[in-house]
Amino acid sequence: MPVSTRNPHRRQSTRRLQPRRPSLHTTRHLEPPDYTRDYADVRRDLTLIAIISSLLFIGVIGLSFVL
Repeated sequence: MPVSTRNPHRRQSTRRLQPRRPSLHTTRHLEPPDYTRDYADVRRDLTLIAIISSLLFIGVIGLSFVL
């Protein structure tokens, strides 16, 4: 296999690091959004599902003793 002749001098990157510019925008600290009103319906639905499923589970256990 022939030996490849490589240029011993590597190319330097044409891209140079640019110094960082200070941000023109001032950073504002935003308060996190309050989702309590958005999830009130979800919470109510989940409690209703928990109550109904508990009643059905107790009903199934009660029926297993009767039948």
